[in-house]
Amino acid sequence: MRNQGDDLTRPLRAEDAVATGALGGGRSFLPAPPDCDTPLAMARKLQPAPAALVESGSTVFGTFDGPFESVNPLDAEPWGGFPVPRLLKSWRLKEWQAFQLSTERYFVCIALFNAKSLALAQVKIYDRVKHNKVLFERKVAPWAFDVADGLLDSVTRYDGPGASLQFRNRLSLGRIELELDIEAGSDWPALNGSITIDAQHVTPQVVSIPFGRNHGMYSHKCLMPASGSLQIGADTVSMKDAFAFMDDHKGYYPMTMRWDWLTAGSRTSGGELVGINLTHNQSIDEPRYNENCAWVGGALHLLPPVRFAREASEPHETWRITDDAGDIDVRFDVEMPSRVDIDAIVVSSK
Repeated sequence: MRNQGDDLTRPLRAEDAVATGALGGGRSFLPAPPDCDTPLAMARKLQPAPAALVESGSTVFGTFDGPFESVNPLDAEPWGGFPVPRLLKSWRLKEWQAFQLSTERYFVCIALFNAKSLALAQVKIYDRVKHNKVLFERKVAPWAFDVADGLLDSVTRYDGPGASLQFRNRLSLGRIELELDIEAGSDWPALNGSITIDAQHVTPQVVSIPFGRNHGMYSHKCLMPASGSLQIGADTVSMKDAFAFMDDHKGYYPMTMRWDWLTAGSRTSGGELVGINLTHNQSIDEPRYNENCAWVGGALHLLPPVRFAREASEPHETWRITDDAGDIDVRFDVEMPSRVDIDAIVVSSK
């Protein structure tokens, strides 16, 4: 692989590359940023966020540079303007808040998913040195926890027998605090941690993407520095120089949910964070409404629509992500397969 110094053409370190469907590992590199004057890049504009996702019953669509005060998709009439009971809308709304954290040695995913027919509390840890995975996962009733309706000052929390996951969203103060306390089980060691994610001096990508006339998906994603510590059994993992991706997500997805998603990040030799988020989902107008972007030192750069191709290789498959103009060409070699299936009926993970 090429290495051209500490700009965006440098390879993202294999040990720092992470993606949906793949934990850690693999080789992933970010090409030079596309020309921001191309028609596809210019089709999407970064806007200030309004106070609410839904205003007077209408969903606001676009790409925004900050959080909504209120993430209120239940206030919309999502199907042709016909009044729908709030309980039914809530059942169709899929929600999750998830964090991917990376240190020199470990990749960590901490997530609370709620598909409403079933919910999932999950911690995945991949050790890049030993090439093994720790998985805590508990399927719970959908009323076991609520995903917060905003990130300025809120809490998303699951408490159950022998396990607690808490996300204290404090974006009004420039941070998010993660706490986990999980007793050892037959397939996992005791897991404890206190992690602070620094949301200052970074621009998030907040999107509202239409799947239909007045419904779609909301996501708040950001690449941020992290600090703190994580206890894995008898081992203490320092989060010094760690970084985190966050995905706060709500969506009125079709009964069959389809999307491809790759997120990768690294630090330059000078310590600057660089990363990408690439997705191909069910947007009805991808040039204007997508969530593809790059972060460089906290600055956000919008990217055009992309396509994913999966190529058979050994020992695991390779992903190739490209755009129509040839400006984006990312190869990701999967090292540790891992998947979460979230659809309208079930949530499952491997």
